[in-house]
Amino acid sequence: MTDPTPTPHVRAVTVTLPGEVFHDEGADAAAIGAHGGRAREIGEELTRAGYDVQTVRLSAPALDGPTDRDRLAARAADLAEGCRRAGVGSASLAALRPAALAKLDPGDVAEVLTGHPSLFLAVVVAGDAGVDEAAVEFSGALVRELARRDPEANFRFAAVANLAPNAPLFPGSFGDGGPAGVSVGLQSAGTLLARARADRPRDPAAATRLTAACLGEELAALARLLEPLGRARGLRFHGFDPSPACAPDASIGEFLEVAGGIRFGAPGTVATCAAVTAGIRSAGHPTVGYAGLMLPVLEDPVLARAWQEGRIDADSVLAYSSVCGAGLDTIPLPGTTPDREVVALIRDMAALSARWGKPLSARLMLAPPGSDPRRTTFRAEQIINIAYPAPPSPDA
Repeated sequence: MTDPTPTPHVRAVTVTLPGEVFHDEGADAAAIGAHGGRAREIGEELTRAGYDVQTVRLSAPALDGPTDRDRLAARAADLAEGCRRAGVGSASLAALRPAALAKLDPGDVAEVLTGHPSLFLAVVVAGDAGVDEAAVEFSGALVRELARRDPEANFRFAAVANLAPNAPLFPGSFGDGGPAGVSVGLQSAGTLLARARADRPRDPAAATRLTAACLGEELAALARLLEPLGRARGLRFHGFDPSPACAPDASIGEFLEVAGGIRFGAPGTVATCAAVTAGIRSAGHPTVGYAGLMLPVLEDPVLARAWQEGRIDADSVLAYSSVCGAGLDTIPLPGTTPDREVVALIRDMAALSARWGKPLSARLMLAPPGSDPRRTTFRAEQIINIAYPAPPSPDA
């Protein structure tokens, strides 16, 4: 008996805000609320059409020039107020480009982010000019500062590299500052897993075909609904991020194991990741964002177990990212992790992104000082807590 076809899921409907609603003293909360109302309406229309829409979001433009704590705090307060007025649960405050960091300390950004639990934020650490070392160091210090102030806040921060504007998925999302638009991120691990269980691909080429066909069908159906919904509300359609996000009851790791005939982390994992990514990128329709395989370690039960058992680590996840996805996502780090190691992980991600010119990010779940050295103890409902793998023996 094959699995029943799961309800189609959408991870995020994201409306990018125009630059005109922001100014030096903050933002126009009423205008933000109006745009949020449009985002919510689209989410409701998709729900009526049979989709399970997980989140509806707003995304502010990147900050390109020097800002300071007071301006960032005012922008955050007005954006959070606009979300409240619209009934929108979350928003991206900004992607801080290297020039925007000149007058900021990591503590300034941590204060703003921990003060507004509905807001996400990114720092751009690599782009056309290569890796920016100051932004890498700033990001590492911010990860440490967030862990000290609020262990859950690092879920809402990422260092990003070579990510284009108007992507729907957080924390990396930021707008281009032009007219308001809409983009959508998929949550299709369940659909892919059901198809793989039914078809049992025999080789990587079959896994590619299965992925492309499954996502192509999902995207075609969504496009028929979404494009007219956006036009009716005066929103540009930016495109889809077809990266198949996982869900509590649908593991992207399990899909990879079934599609590739592997145990995740064992030989064959790189080839399977590459095959599935090839399918994602040949599914058709306008794409935006990462458009690749995402491996969020602490959000996926198969990936979390592989980390706990020592079958994968940061180096192997980066190796998989060379052929697939989003970089280092929800990576568990004990509170005793040295500052230089936190920075080095971000630097490695940025270097890989710069070498291949591909969008990657680092979202590092660093435990606070004095936390349990044996296991993670995060409270966020999206996070799967695990025991840290035993360190290698010095005699090994």
